[in-house]
Amino acid sequence: MHEEEEVVLRLDRPTATAIADLIYNVGEHQAAGMPIAELSTDESERLGRVLRDLWRALGVPLPYGGVSGKEVHRRI
Repeated sequence: MHEEEEVVLRLDRPTATAIADLIYNVGEHQAAGMPIAELSTDESERLGRVLRDLWRALGVPLPYGGVSGKEVHRRI
């Protein structure tokens, strides 16, 4: 079995809770068509920081704020 490189991020409890809630809501949306709850400004900012840190840890260029100003399109 091929051993995968680990990517580790440390999260505070409110950020971890926001991620868990978002993943759950997306899963319920996919499974049952439930609407995805709107994020508060705080949750949105927390999740944005985690995503930025995750992309950096993965060595992926950020899709915004680059020198070129062109957005990198991602398939989620």
